[in-house]
Amino acid sequence: MANKTTKFGTKVYVCATAQDSDLNQAAFEALTWVQVGKVGNIGDFGATSNDVTYNTLDEAVMSHQKGVGDAGSPDIEVAAIFSDPGQIILRSFGDPLNQHNMAIKIERNDKPTGYSTNTIAYTRGTVSGPTYLGGGSDTVEREKYTLRLNQVAIRVDPQP
Repeated sequence: MANKTTKFGTKVYVCATAQDSDLNQAAFEALTWVQVGKVGNIGDFGATSNDVTYNTLDEAVMSHQKGVGDAGSPDIEVAAIFSDPGQIILRSFGDPLNQHNMAIKIERNDKPTGYSTNTIAYTRGTVSGPTYLGGGSDTVEREKYTLRLNQVAIRVDPQP
């Protein structure tokens, strides 16, 4: 049974082939995925919308409407392993000359039973980084990559 109160056991995967168009679930599932090793933190992602407001002279309350959506810009922090295949892919997409979108898969460790799958989120976006994180003598060498998501995540709930 998965530990449902923490992110422990969550896995991050990337695809080495650029994905510059929106994909559906079947297209994401058909990709070749490489696990990113030594992930320590995954930032927030998910659909949000800008707040578009307008005041009128005949209303005492401001009008709010949904504006353009944003899929998020999560950071992925890793303990730097130069030879890790997933980290190599992150570095290649993080190169400022690489303007392509990378596909990403995040698999939570949350299956409800031993006979189910975990929740999976598929998305894609550009990558910035690595940023080399500071620290003291007892700090692990870490790198941070920022994903600028260009597709709202497709969530696949656990299946029996």
